[in-house]
Amino acid sequence: MASTTRPPVADPAATGGQAMLIFRLARVTGYRLTQALAALEMRTSEFAVLHHLNQAGPLSQQELGGALRINPSNLVGLLDDLEDEGLILRPRDPRDRRRHLVGVTPAGHRRLAQAKRAVEQAERDLLSPLSATEQRELHEYLERLAGHSCKPGSPC
Repeated sequence: MASTTRPPVADPAATGGQAMLIFRLARVTGYRLTQALAALEMRTSEFAVLHHLNQAGPLSQQELGGALRINPSNLVGLLDDLEDEGLILRPRDPRDRRRHLVGVTPAGHRRLAQAKRAVEQAERDLLSPLSATEQRELHEYLERLAGHSCKPGSPC
């Protein structure tokens, strides 16, 4: 009987193995976040806008679009929807009447709190195979990678 030998396993760093794992995890993470937010009838782009405005405070539409890398024509429709739901306001900037500042309403803050809980649950499920220490380490690695890769002008 002939013996079968398996070829040696290649070093994942040399074959792009990490990139494919990151890609797969990005897809499944996106899917899980989309599902968690869909249960609240919220899109990921709406969550991103509310989340960013909550952290940064009121911003011009141009600043918001640039920070989130959303095309201006897509941003207008997104902001129209959020404004129709009473989640944001777009008053004129008192310092420059040509532009509008986008800010979160009290209803938007409540909706964001609900969405954060849903996202946190999806994250707990996703990271459940890791210990608390491993989760902290992973977070540090992801912060470092994002800081390196997500510079202005990059497609993050």
